[in-house]
Amino acid sequence: MKRKKASFLAVVLVVGWYVFIWCKFHFFNKAISQEEINKEFAVLKMQAPLYDSVYIRGYSIKYISNKKNFSEKGDQFGKKKPYLVLLHNSDKNAGYFLDYFKNKALNTKFHIIAVDRIGFGNTSFKKSDQKNSLFQQEEKEFGKMADYASGTAVKEILNAEGQYMEEVRIIADGSGGMAGLQAYLYESLSFSKVFLFYPDLSSRFLVSKVFSKIMVSPIVAWSFPKAYTSKHNDLLLADQNKRDNFEKLIKNVQFSENREGKENGYMYSKGFKSVFFLGLSKNEQERIAKISGEKNFVFQTSDANIYSSPENVLKTILNNDIYTLPFNRIK
Repeated sequence: MKRKKASFLAVVLVVGWYVFIWCKFHFFNKAISQEEINKEFAVLKMQAPLYDSVYIRGYSIKYISNKKNFSEKGDQFGKKKPYLVLLHNSDKNAGYFLDYFKNKALNTKFHIIAVDRIGFGNTSFKKSDQKNSLFQQEEKEFGKMADYASGTAVKEILNAEGQYMEEVRIIADGSGGMAGLQAYLYESLSFSKVFLFYPDLSSRFLVSKVFSKIMVSPIVAWSFPKAYTSKHNDLLLADQNKRDNFEKLIKNVQFSENREGKENGYMYSKGFKSVFFLGLSKNEQERIAKISGEKNFVFQTSDANIYSSPENVLKTILNNDIYTLPFNRIK
């Protein structure tokens, strides 16, 4: 009797978990359409942000933008609004950042860009039909070029959105933290800063990795929502990066920051800092400091949720402008 009861309870738990996954990642995590965005902003009597895309090695990477710098005039040097780039975690999409576009202070101050990372939202992948392409093309959605496309996406989007000499502030959390660090290396350092809120930088347990591999296997993946399997593909890609490239990435970021500090440090009254880790555990801070030394980067505490607290994110950005040249600060 006890065995039957235990078996019944196990079945109920598995079915309940399966239903929960479908509800969370299919019904409640749908990519928002342009029509839905238009309706939301019509109610608020605000100009709706627009979807756009860049193409990188088979990936059509979608993003939402308020296109501010296409309607605003620049100053006497041609400089326009600073750019705010938003990178989501592995269980979200760009639609989760709509509150930034609805916030009048942020929407007025920044040219805002919310990116659908690879595998999520409206970003899509199509294998190229070109057999003799000059550049290597991707074979599958989370293949060999996924890391490259993820790292260069912000640079390509900023180019498409007209960024020239304007400041760039990159915001990321969770698994988006690795993408944020990669994006930083492609930016002009005196203009750009990256803020990583609770970034997922530690190695996962073996059981978690095995579970993710099971979830993305063809025999299992078909029975789950795409957003859920994309989450596990994204986590596995991050696992590989953290194992193979994390130390190199931190050292490259350190080198870039040190170079700017050495060449132009005399111009920064509080010193030059461009990478900010927020909400890291003490062990994670020590791990990074062991690679880079004690002087690089800024470690701060934070309880901000980047999706529901755009005001706190703005406050964090402005508070850390002391590490910026006066003429590159967010006004």
